[in-house]
Order: sequence, then C-alpha cells, then structure tokens
Amino acid sequence: RSDNKYTEEKRFIGCMKFFKNLFKTEDFEAESKDNSIQKSICSLMIEVAYADNQLDESELKAMANSLSKLDIQQEEIREIVNETLAKSKESISFYEHTRILNDQLDYDQKKDVLNSVWSIAFADGQMNKHEEHLIRRIADLLYLNHKEFINSKLDHKNNE
Repeated sequence: RSDNKYTEEKRFIGCMKFFKNLFKTEDFEAESKDNSIQKSICSLMIEVAYADNQLDESELKAMANSLSKLDIQQEEIREIVNETLAKSKESISFYEHTRILNDQLDYDQKKDVLNSVWSIAFADGQMNKHEEHLIRRIADLLYLNHKEFINSKLDHKNNE
C-alpha cells in the first residue's frame, strides 16, 4: 500500500507541477488577482472529495498538497479552501467553475484537471459511484471526450 501511495503522490505532484507552471504565464497573471483558476480547481476537488458525503483525511491532504504546488501563499490556500467549502454548499452547478477553466485552459491542461480530480477520488483508497458520476459530469463540462475520462480513470485505478 505504501508503494501505491508513493506512486499516487508522484503522479499527483506531476499534475500539480504542470499547474504551477501554468499559473506563471502572462495570460494567467491578469486572471490571478482573484485566483479564479485555483478556486475553480479547488471547488471541483472539494466536490469530488465530498461526493461520498464525507471528507476523508487523505482527500484533504491530497487537496492541500496540490494547492501548495500552485505557487500561492499558505494563507491564500486557507482562504481559497474556506471560501470554496462555503460556496460548495450553495453551488448547484459546476458550470461557473468549468466555464472559467474552459476559457483559460487548453485541452491538455483540462486533461490535467481531470487527472487531479481522479487523484482526489482515489486518495482514500476507494472510489464510489457518486465520485465517478461527478467526475463524468466534470469531464463533460470541460469538453473532454469519453476516451480521456476512461483512460484517466484506468490510470488511477491501476495505480491504486
């Protein structure tokens, strides 16, 4: 199991390094004043983590780890997580989050978002049907094809 956690963490860190580099681009700097991309990614992660009606410590650690790789201050991370948790209780649609990501990210970057939410789903060692359904909706709203959804799921499941 410890080898699996190492592999999972290594894959997750790879995705987050990508996001860290993404957030250093000039286009992003104009948008980063309100951290909208980070907030959107965080919102999707929290929704997936809470899809089974519980936030497991391993899921929270995976989210904290991913957010720490986004080149933002610890206090900002707390602020983003707290704001996202508060908003997630009233959010009924992912459209606002996926719209921001669709406007700012290219196809490969959106695949990395998909990989990140799969990492959250598998962080607690199990993935339930609610998490899978939610990730399917996220993939659809990010205009990712079914093949990408399945390949990402299988990659994470095989490394479980």
